[in-house]
Amino acid sequence: MLTIAIVCGAGIATSALIAEQVREHLTAGGRQIQVVQATVMDLLSPDFRADLVVSTVDLPDALGIPRVSGMPLLLGTNPRVTYDDIDRLLERIAPRSPGEEDGTR
Repeated sequence: MLTIAIVCGAGIATSALIAEQVREHLTAGGRQIQVVQATVMDLLSPDFRADLVVSTVDLPDALGIPRVSGMPLLLGTNPRVTYDDIDRLLERIAPRSPGEEDGTR
């Protein structure tokens, strides 16, 4: 199962808010993806695994994990930007199989 890590400075309140919004978006789109809250320090651990990161803080390119800004979700300015970025990256990482997009699978 794919994993999306939601990262903010402390990994508590802000990430919980964004995680819930991302879960709702993924569920509405029919995607079964694990969404976890994490800190920047978690990302630096060699044991931590995620396929995609949604973050409210700047992260180094050296992480090697695709990143999406969570600020539009946090601020409520244009959540569609974040959702579109998540969908685009997920499709690149794990394309949907036929029938999965319309729920017939």
